[in-house]
Amino acid sequence: MSNVRAMEFDPELDIQILDGVYEPAEDSHLLLEAIQVERGMRVLEVGTGSGFIALHCAKAGAVVTATDISPLAIQNAKDNTKKNGLDIDIVQTDLIQDIDGEFDLIIFNPPYLSDKDIDGMEPSMRNSISGGAIGSELSIRFLNEVKDLLAEDGMIYLLTSSESEEKVLDHAKNIYHIEKVNESKLFFEKLSVHQMKLI
Repeated sequence: MSNVRAMEFDPELDIQILDGVYEPAEDSHLLLEAIQVERGMRVLEVGTGSGFIALHCAKAGAVVTATDISPLAIQNAKDNTKKNGLDIDIVQTDLIQDIDGEFDLIIFNPPYLSDKDIDGMEPSMRNSISGGAIGSELSIRFLNEVKDLLAEDGMIYLLTSSESEEKVLDHAKNIYHIEKVNESKLFFEKLSVHQMKLI
C-alpha cells in the first residue's frame, strides 16, 4: 500500500495512566513498532488499556475503534483521547462483543500470564495480566472470534509470550497465515509479534 509506514513511539502524545490500568511496557512498544498503518485504515485495538496504541494509530490518520473490558481503562482511554484532540470510538466490552463492521488491522496485546503466575495479585489488575488457567486461553478465544471482523486482506497483529506462544500458534495455524515480525528477549521470557492473515 502507498503511504504505509511502521509506527514509532511519539513522545508528543500526552498519555497518562490511571492506577489500576496496565502501564505500557516493553510488550506495548514491541507491538507498536511492528504495526504498519496507512491513513484511512480501519483499525480495531482490543484491550486498549490507556489507549497507548490506539492513540498512535489515530494520530497516524487511521479510523480507530478501541475496546476494553475494564470501566477504568475505558475512562483512561477516553481521557487520553480527548487530551490529545483525537477521535477514537471507545467501547467497553469483552474482547469484541458488540463490535460490528470490517477492519483492515486488528491489534491485540493480550494478557498472557497463567493464573498460577499471578496468585496473590491485586484483583483489580487480574484482567489486565491473566490470559487464563495456562495463559493462552484468552488469545485463542480472540483468534476464534475476531476472524469475522477482518476485511478482505485484513491483518491481525498479536503479541505472544514464550510462556504460552506454542499453544496459541498451534491453534492459529489452522486459521491464519502467520509471520513473526518482531521479537524481544527478556531475562525470563521472549516476546514476539505475529502478523496474521486468514488462510
